[in-house]
Amino acid sequence: MIYFEIISIIIIMTHGMIMCLDEFYFHHKRKLPKWERLGHPVDTLFFFSCFLIVLFFPMTKLTVILFFILSIISSLIIVKDEFIHAKKCCIKENYLHALLFVFHPILLIILFLSWSSFTNSYFSGLENFNSIIVKNIIYFQFVTTVLFFIYQIIFWNFIYKEKSKL
Repeated sequence: MIYFEIISIIIIMTHGMIMCLDEFYFHHKRKLPKWERLGHPVDTLFFFSCFLIVLFFPMTKLTVILFFILSIISSLIIVKDEFIHAKKCCIKENYLHALLFVFHPILLIILFLSWSSFTNSYFSGLENFNSIIVKNIIYFQFVTTVLFFIYQIIFWNFIYKEKSKL
């Protein structure tokens, strides 16, 4: 159990640091075009919708299916821009994106395995992953993801102004 907690903490924290580096260094450095300013909140919305299922719904056959559908959509939708990123981003930013793509489904697996920390488990073996530490980190990750979603919408679509091209 302690290994699950340690590995989960390391993965969640590393993912958060990489996301911050991508957003607050690379995105601010190159400025996001309109398609990214709209698309990135969509990515975040699908990611935190998986959290909504785990945190606020009991584990039933239906919610498990819904969680997996949302997880698959979330994992696929984050790569939607990569054919453009390959041309528009530097190699370091593309490398960060690759790391984020690796961490993304792992985070969703951690979230699924931790579901029994929030409600009774539909599967008998998942009680082994019941952890108050991981539960609190997932709450923190959920809140920061919602705040990040709000930031993406407000900053990139209302505060940030593109410089007009003359």
